[in-house]
Amino acid sequence: MKVLTYHNIGKPPSSAKLKTLYVKPWNLKKQIKALKLLGYKFLRSQDLLKSPKDRAVLLTFDDAYLDFWENAFPFLMEEGVPALVFVPAGLVGKFNKWDYERLKVKKTIMDWQHLKELVSAGIEIGSHSLTHPYLSKIPEESAKREIEDSKKLLEDKLGIEIKTFCYPYGDYNQKVRDMVAKAGYLMAFTTKHGSFSKSPNLFEIRRITVFGNDFLLKFIFKVLA
Repeated sequence: MKVLTYHNIGKPPSSAKLKTLYVKPWNLKKQIKALKLLGYKFLRSQDLLKSPKDRAVLLTFDDAYLDFWENAFPFLMEEGVPALVFVPAGLVGKFNKWDYERLKVKKTIMDWQHLKELVSAGIEIGSHSLTHPYLSKIPEESAKREIEDSKKLLEDKLGIEIKTFCYPYGDYNQKVRDMVAKAGYLMAFTTKHGSFSKSPNLFEIRRITVFGNDFLLKFIFKVLA
């Protein structure tokens, strides 16, 4: 069982510094069709609490960029494929304030109406904190607020229970991990590479990042490895 993670679904702007974090929409489509042909089952996060099959994937999308709604969401609905989107709750309807100066790209984040449409269509929503900080590098009270208040804000605005958390930048330590567990989340996702079965526990779930330069055969090998 593998958890795949994507960031941007679109063509990278010429000024973008991390172009490999952009997966073009047609490549995403090819990847999903290939997984279907290989007999993969597409999971929801709750399936991780059971005994997930070997030939199964959970698709996750970090940062809740508008290009998910524009370029991935319609195709996922066509194909009947579930997904989990991690939202920086305090920046809904704004942009990537945490890194736009460094990366030279200002990316729009989905607004509450977009997120409500995703929820209505069966797309899962998880927390990516409030403002996407390095949680292990800020005061504990601030980290606690980022973890707890993002859950409450998403639940209040969307009327659903938020069960999953994703560490911004993949940054966490034991204290941060324990805060996430105490806040009432059922699981948390890292950026550490590996299959679900290699994850130490449900609050340190490993994932496989899909890059824009992963041609189809390379992508398949990553999933099968």
